[in-house]
Amino acid sequence: MKKNTTLSKFEWEIMKILWNTKKNISAREVLEKLSKNNQRAYTTIQTYLERLVNKKFLQKEKIGLVNFYSTVVKKENALKNETKSFVDKLFQGSYSQLAAFLFDTNSLKENDLKIIKKMIKKRGTNE
Repeated sequence: MKKNTTLSKFEWEIMKILWNTKKNISAREVLEKLSKNNQRAYTTIQTYLERLVNKKFLQKEKIGLVNFYSTVVKKENALKNETKSFVDKLFQGSYSQLAAFLFDTNSLKENDLKIIKKMIKKRGTNE
């Protein structure tokens, strides 16, 4: 995966389908698996799949007349890259500034706070 390569919202939707499928998939199958809210023309799906190949998120294999696509980038790696890009862009690379923003804007629900506290406690005992 190229450094600082981010995905559009629709590219994320396509990648989720491929990560969940765990096999080679055609453009037609991607189209069938898209939610009703994300329906696009078949040719649009093909264009997005080719973009993802060019971005090195997918690879394609032609079998007969049909192109089949599979993931190259693991979901966890894509999430890390996207998160880093977001934090770099909006919080000058500071995860503590991101956390402070979330706390200050009351964006975290009570259950979120409980989970974060448990994670911090667990991380503290592991070091």
